[in-house]
Amino acid sequence: MNNEIIKLTNTLINKDGLHQTFIKDIAIYKTTKAVPRAPLIYDLCLIIVLQGEKIGYLGENIFNYNFQNYLVVPTTIPFECETIASNDEPFICLLITIDKKIMYEIIDLIANKNALNSKSKTSQLGIFSDNVTPQIEDTILRVLQTLSSKEESRILGDSLLKELFYRIASGENSSFLHKMFLDTKIEAKIARSLRTMHENYNEHLDIPTLAREEDMSTSSFHTHFKKITTLTPLQYIKKIRLNKAHKLLAQQSFQVNDTAFAIGYESSSQFSRDFKSFFGYPPKEAKPSFEEYLIV
Repeated sequence: MNNEIIKLTNTLINKDGLHQTFIKDIAIYKTTKAVPRAPLIYDLCLIIVLQGEKIGYLGENIFNYNFQNYLVVPTTIPFECETIASNDEPFICLLITIDKKIMYEIIDLIANKNALNSKSKTSQLGIFSDNVTPQIEDTILRVLQTLSSKEESRILGDSLLKELFYRIASGENSSFLHKMFLDTKIEAKIARSLRTMHENYNEHLDIPTLAREEDMSTSSFHTHFKKITTLTPLQYIKKIRLNKAHKLLAQQSFQVNDTAFAIGYESSSQFSRDFKSFFGYPPKEAKPSFEEYLIV
């Protein structure tokens, strides 16, 4: 990113934390402290790093994203991240919610033109990284210039987001994004199931029923689900529940027993064992962090 982008960002924020902007779908996140690898949940978002670096982990896949690479999460994914930052070089990023209505419109307009981006590299993972092009950098600069004014943000915000989403949808690695927004594709079917699990994580979720709702066999559902998320459906539900539990404990001061039942566990002791195995410490030691506020 050029120096002007960093200067503009520093005029908009000066403290660590997650800062909402005048454009409702854009937040700026800053930290001067390195954050060790920890589980998070990202949902339908675009992360553009302006300074510093993040390392993301999805199964055995590693994603390095910095000012040269952005990260696209076109569905709900339990993810693990570590953040590289210091007082001398804080980590700063734009966290942008992907507007499904705008993205559907863009994909519909360009799908026939480039046959699902035929030059795109194919990947079955439900997350991808791509290069920051000069066009994207120019759009980011204009976004930051606009964010300094509430009036300009209100008038120009939607058009700037649409331009940015178009650039992302035209990226070299964007094939999964295209497929996810075409309703008949396997990726779109799994994405809908991920959303169902995410919204109903504290209820009993029957996997064969979820498969039938998308006109898929249970075996096919399992196969494609794991290709996209690197997890089985049951592993995915467990990760969603435990991440939600951490948020309840750390941000809302829930008691351990209440948390266990709130996320769908029948046994508080089993919840405590699973929580410690997943996070490395017991539920009573859960503490809030700036990173946690990125959890959806």
